[in-house]
Amino acid sequence: MKDLRKKVVLAGLLRSGIVLLIMGVGTYFTYQSGDTKQYHQMLAVTVISSSVAGASAIYDYDVWSVKKKIVVHTICMLLTVYPSLIYSGWYDTTSAWGYLMALLSFIAFGLIFCTIGYLVSKYILKNIPEK
Repeated sequence: MKDLRKKVVLAGLLRSGIVLLIMGVGTYFTYQSGDTKQYHQMLAVTVISSSVAGASAIYDYDVWSVKKKIVVHTICMLLTVYPSLIYSGWYDTTSAWGYLMALLSFIAFGLIFCTIGYLVSKYILKNIPEK
């Protein structure tokens, strides 16, 4: 079990690191261009992409139930994606409404992607066991 946990953590770091390296190059050049707004957006996309890539390794940890994997993944995304949405400049952060809209977007897209992932896993890949 410890070997599997170590393998999953390393896979997550590798996945995240690859995306971070590739996206980081683009983010660096955007920063160098001096366009602050574009840089903030690119940095947000880089953090979101690498977070999603890294957290996807959670689903390789077969010791946990699907429900636990989804809960852990959601917490990881809440701690990385939501702040990135706020930082990106895509939402008006001068009022509580902007923060709420970012949170609602986070929840809506999370539900959509979670549902799609679950349905693909269950009915196409058939790797979610029947109870």
